[in-house]
Amino acid sequence: MPEPGLAIAGMGKRDAPFDEGLPVPWEVRRGSATLPAAGMSVTKLNDHHTYVVADGLQPGDLIRFGISHPCTAFDKWRYLPVVDEEHRVVDVLQTFL
Repeated sequence: MPEPGLAIAGMGKRDAPFDEGLPVPWEVRRGSATLPAAGMSVTKLNDHHTYVVADGLQPGDLIRFGISHPCTAFDKWRYLPVVDEEHRVVDVLQTFL
């Protein structure tokens, strides 16, 4: 949180697809609480960081992002985790054969 209203998340172009639009914050995990990501937006990505405009974030919060288009994820990653509604990894997809 280098300045009020701006957070730098540890995810960037090397981690998430962005060819059809920037990632979208879906929710925030703080301790055992899940909070809505209302009013949050991503303004840019660099190789390793995502710039998130948001009020009320705290260092250590985990942000869950949605991606605009999944195809690039298949190019970037050999394995993709599948999660359930409680965010537990329940399976792994192989993106190669």
